[in-house]
Amino acid sequence: MANDTGDEQILKGLLDTLVLHVLREGANYGFGIHERLGQVLGTEDAGLMKEATLYPLLHRLERNGLLDSYQMPGDRGSPRKYYRLTPSGRKFLERRVVEWRRVTALLGRTVFD
Repeated sequence: MANDTGDEQILKGLLDTLVLHVLREGANYGFGIHERLGQVLGTEDAGLMKEATLYPLLHRLERNGLLDSYQMPGDRGSPRKYYRLTPSGRKFLERRVVEWRRVTALLGRTVFD
């Protein structure tokens, strides 16, 4: 994993985008989000998102108004906290995807030529 501040900031922005993308599919709880990210990323990159990273990220996105949450009964009786995108979260995700595509295109035209 990244060990310099710039790399950490890039990765943080990417992980935010990936979590919002998963929640665009529908509401989900923490472990379900983690599992879905593993599927989306594939086995080689599934380790990018640690559970210890996911929960603070979800709380930050909720504090920033990009997600809201609600409780539902879990399989074992204890409630699960589900997260879903807010309208602001959807708009933020749309902007972020445009930004990432722009960065990818820029790198493709310059660094990877």
